[in-house]
Amino acid sequence: MLQVRGAIGDIGSDGQVSFDAAAFDALPQTRFVTTTPWHDVPVEFSGVAARDLFAAVGARGENLQLIALNDYVVEAKASDIVMGDGLFATRQNGVPMPVSDKGPVFLVFPFDQRPDTQHQTYYSRAVWQLTEIVVAS
Repeated sequence: MLQVRGAIGDIGSDGQVSFDAAAFDALPQTRFVTTTPWHDVPVEFSGVAARDLFAAVGARGENLQLIALNDYVVEAKASDIVMGDGLFATRQNGVPMPVSDKGPVFLVFPFDQRPDTQHQTYYSRAVWQLTEIVVAS
């Protein structure tokens, strides 16, 4: 479902950690309700907060590449994702998100609660169909 590799802790002997749905669900879960530029009504998203995911994999780098299923790549700072309360959502309104609707992982921000994220910078970081995160120094 999601692979994290690069400058991470000793969890993965080969410098990567691969999460299936069960392993991802075993991490601390967070939820919020927000509107997005891609939804007409408020949506509840749930999944793993960026700070919890980065702690779980022992991320040691600040620079990220967020890679989607269609090879869309966004570069961002880990601290910006954390400070923006980024959520690696796997559920929308309590239902697992299929690939056909932004899943299985969608990096989303609480746009309604955080006006500072209502900007193209954060919209471009809201990667759906996220499959890989590369952490670099």
